[in-house]
Amino acid sequence: MKIGIDLDDVLADSLPHYLQAFNGRFGVEIQLADAAWRLADRFPQIPRQEADDFFSELITDGFFSSRSLIPHAKEAVETLADGGHDLYIITGRTPRDEQITMDWLARVGVRSHFEAVVHRTCDPVERHKADVASGLGLGLFIEDELAVALAVADTAIPVLLFDRPWNQGPLPDTVRRIESWPEALAQIAALNGNGAHP
Repeated sequence: MKIGIDLDDVLADSLPHYLQAFNGRFGVEIQLADAAWRLADRFPQIPRQEADDFFSELITDGFFSSRSLIPHAKEAVETLADGGHDLYIITGRTPRDEQITMDWLARVGVRSHFEAVVHRTCDPVERHKADVASGLGLGLFIEDELAVALAVADTAIPVLLFDRPWNQGPLPDTVRRIESWPEALAQIAALNGNGAHP
């Protein structure tokens, strides 16, 4: 099966740390349930240029390079690759972050398991991911953002959605919440029609 996998908060533990840094920088108390990568879009009292400068400084200071793996992510990726699945990272990160992304994937030991890493080339991010997922003919997508999950599901590709405070809301039958990578493996095994991991 061809499986698309998001990067931040599916493989890399990122958004909660970004929110913490954002709150500290701008003196706000945005809760995790309201977290998003483009927070200035939701909170117009924070000038967009200041938010953009803050994000650029985070990148320069190594924010994305220092992220830790989500628990069991490496083992799950290895299991899926060993099981014959073709894995693709489809991220909302832009091409300017490509070297950082590739270096991080190599450092955490999973780079060789992916057929390709596709960075965002258009806005909004949900359209980008849905278009790439459809174009690749994926059999499954694994994501943490609700809007992305719904957009990909609209292309008739099933989605596993990591359950996070920021992605609550009703889901269609083609999107299933999961709590962990071991649960993701169990769901993928079920999609393959067997009771064991692929």
